[in-house]
Amino acid sequence: MSASSRKDLQKKRDDVLQLLLAHVESNQSLLVLKAPPGSGKTYVTTRAVALARHRGRRVAVATQTNAQAEDFCRRMAQEFPRFTVHRWASAGRRERDLGASVRWHRGRNLPQGPCVVVSTSAKWGTSDLDGQDPFDLLFIDEAWQLCWADFMLFGAVASRFVLVGDPGQIPPVVPIDVSRWQTSRRPPHVPAPEVILRDRTLPTRRLELPVSTRLPHDTCALVQAFYDFRFESWAAPGERRLVLPTANGDDSAADRVLERLGSGSTALLALPTPAGGPPLEEDVELARAAVSVVRRALTRHASAQTEDGVSALGPEDIGISATHRVMNTRLADALGDLAGKVRVDTPERWQGLERPLMVVVHPLSGVTHPTVFDLATGRLCVMTSRHRVGVVLVSRDHVGTTLEQTLPRAEQCLGQRDEAGRGRAQHRAVWEHLHANDRVVSA
Repeated sequence: MSASSRKDLQKKRDDVLQLLLAHVESNQSLLVLKAPPGSGKTYVTTRAVALARHRGRRVAVATQTNAQAEDFCRRMAQEFPRFTVHRWASAGRRERDLGASVRWHRGRNLPQGPCVVVSTSAKWGTSDLDGQDPFDLLFIDEAWQLCWADFMLFGAVASRFVLVGDPGQIPPVVPIDVSRWQTSRRPPHVPAPEVILRDRTLPTRRLELPVSTRLPHDTCALVQAFYDFRFESWAAPGERRLVLPTANGDDSAADRVLERLGSGSTALLALPTPAGGPPLEEDVELARAAVSVVRRALTRHASAQTEDGVSALGPEDIGISATHRVMNTRLADALGDLAGKVRVDTPERWQGLERPLMVVVHPLSGVTHPTVFDLATGRLCVMTSRHRVGVVLVSRDHVGTTLEQTLPRAEQCLGQRDEAGRGRAQHRAVWEHLHANDRVVSA
């Protein structure tokens, strides 16, 4: 990508950052920042938090996990060491060295006056803050993983909110029947940013980060199907690719699908579907095929080429994901001696993580009669957006036909969005994109 093109992308992101900083200095109560995968959410959030602290505000930061809270503290300590950051945790959480400017807090005695306090959403929502000074601003990280009911608990924390997150990620899991709230004006089970953006009575400012620094150029085109706003890749077309030495005459399916990553960042390895239908949760043959891709990348000494240069791939640079835990167990079994080096996990646990190379099992590979749950695309979105250089999807080859023959039932209430139909359309867009761009290898 030319220097002028990158300068233009940097200006677009800086413009969004300036609008976010202007919101921090204003008296507006709500801002929702939509961000595609790998777009620098933490970069802009830390700067907004630092500005608020510089202006003498009391700032709260809510993350969805303890690991995210500690990552945020580390970033603040590295980038803004002159500000003390308070990590508020439960008594059972072991203290870690997060940086010289990070202080740990237990109990309910929070610092008074201007400060930055970081904790999980669960702790902010359930702790008794009576007698504490109220906070001026609450920043919510990974906000699409927070449901409206939990967001409502934050009214006791602050009066102004900034919600930052990726709308393509997996929504919060609600383990109860939510049908009674489907037509509610503010349904308690829906991600908080969605409720806020739908409700025109709320004074909300909406911003969107316009560039992904993680994803290669053609991956942005693939995952765009999951988003209602446009974004671009920091990388130029063809700038990131897998570099493979000569295969010495080997023409296995694993080799052929890896060769596809020399001319693009996405590829699909399609295995034939048995006459009786695909195995459901546990597909041992598919697990072996996925692991064969990993092993061939390593035995052929594959390297990752990016705008920063070329670097050799080791087992720790490759990730594997499947939606079912039993399938992840079969993948780990097939990895053998590599099982402790190559991370294998569900898409829920891959959120927020990345690797140069990913190998993922398509979530519809073992599904022939998809339900509304199966057609939700959050897991597919996460799985196809964890890589910096390339991703190989491994699947049974029936998925396109299954989607074409599927007519989802309109189970939504009158006036509500057709989630099943929307999910089917997004799944088809991804599958057809891979075929139309010659990204498919048949095993």
